[in-house]
Amino acid sequence: MKVDALHKSNPRTLNKERVLDYINLTKPTITLLVAVTVIPSLLLAAGGLPNLFKSIVAIVGASLASASAAVFNQVVETDIDVQMHRTKRRSLASGRISRESAAVFGLILGIIGIGMLYAYASPIAALTALAGHLFYVLIYTLYLKKRTDQNIVIGGAAGAVGPLIGWAAITGSLSWPAWVLFAVIFLWTPPHFWALALKYKEDYAQAGIPMYPVIHGEHKTRLVMFLYTLTLIPCVASLFFFHQAGIAYFILSMGLTLKFAFDAYQLYSSASNERAMPFFHYSCLYVFGVFGALTLDCFIHLF
Repeated sequence: MKVDALHKSNPRTLNKERVLDYINLTKPTITLLVAVTVIPSLLLAAGGLPNLFKSIVAIVGASLASASAAVFNQVVETDIDVQMHRTKRRSLASGRISRESAAVFGLILGIIGIGMLYAYASPIAALTALAGHLFYVLIYTLYLKKRTDQNIVIGGAAGAVGPLIGWAAITGSLSWPAWVLFAVIFLWTPPHFWALALKYKEDYAQAGIPMYPVIHGEHKTRLVMFLYTLTLIPCVASLFFFHQAGIAYFILSMGLTLKFAFDAYQLYSSASNERAMPFFHYSCLYVFGVFGALTLDCFIHLF
């Protein structure tokens, strides 16, 4: 493992590549997803425009906590990442950043993010972020990932805490609409991630990780992915039927969800993995679209 140039040569020099290496450690797409899921939760919890300062604290704090968990995930999994084609070029796996430097970086992000939430949002928001962080690193990464084919199902709870953090930042509590938004992400995670696992099935098998396709085969994985997308239909619709969201949200989110389910059905019925990566890419857009639709709906009702 190469020694981190940041500490070895000139600690005051951060070239563009080094900065990008540290940014990539935070898994920016996942961190952005967490930030996006916080926003409509803030609006729903406030019943209008939320306090601007608390909103910024909630979004930034949740994002930093997520980024910290992502860093520690890679610190723990460096040896696994080296074995997998998909991950061997990561900053830690390639040796461009040392584990020690990454751990310090992750610790700083976590302390700042969770500290912000505790000091300026609410203790419950901070504890929720901390619970998500610890669950992802200790329960999912250290324990579940190598021990059960349900690893990503259970571990998906860690990535779903954004709406809970947003709600708690405004209200100091956790009410059922926040848990519905939590459930949307929780139910979306398995089909989203298993699409990737279908493509990299051999990678996971070589690394000794019992991902669902490795244990149960591709056909059953595609079927279960489709079934998960069906569970999203009532979950997404419930906010409308229980008068937490309006018609704009309902039309947009249900359109996105029905397409998600249809694409999953096509993947299942095609009896091949050819559609797996297009499905994966749409799944990324899907979750941003649903939470974006809810944000738009909240703003419509403000005027």
